[in-house]
Amino acid sequence: MRRYLTPARLVGHLVVLVVAGVFVRLGWWQFEHALAGNTLSYGYALQWPVFAAFGVFFWIRLLTGSPPDRTPKGGGPSRGPAAAPVAVPLAWTFQRSAETIVPEPTPQARRRESEDPDVLAYNEMLAWLHADPARRVEGYPGYSPARRWPR
Repeated sequence: MRRYLTPARLVGHLVVLVVAGVFVRLGWWQFEHALAGNTLSYGYALQWPVFAAFGVFFWIRLLTGSPPDRTPKGGGPSRGPAAAPVAVPLAWTFQRSAETIVPEPTPQARRRESEDPDVLAYNEMLAWLHADPARRVEGYPGYSPARRWPR
């Protein structure tokens, strides 16, 4: 019992109780708004007490839980003494590896793209935009907000 009354845990108890109380009060406030005709507030009225219960549950779990036991089960063979940790050098590179390079499209896929008039028009618009960074899509000749460009 004494381990639950340390100064740090007493502060934690107080914080959890205050936050849970605020959450319950917010749930009540949402319930009052729901009764006044705001139907969306019914969902929030249920949600706030759930948040409060989760906070209390998590705090109790944090206080009473023990770290998981990582010993092998079943009495298997022991691995012997623990090996010393291996230092791994941090070699950061900002280059793509061979696995992440996207392959070029096949000639059949290129042909299909080049035959689609929507894709051709979209690529033409992109080239027009790329030619001058000050240009906007709205200024493109033939632009229509109702037109659906390929995605």
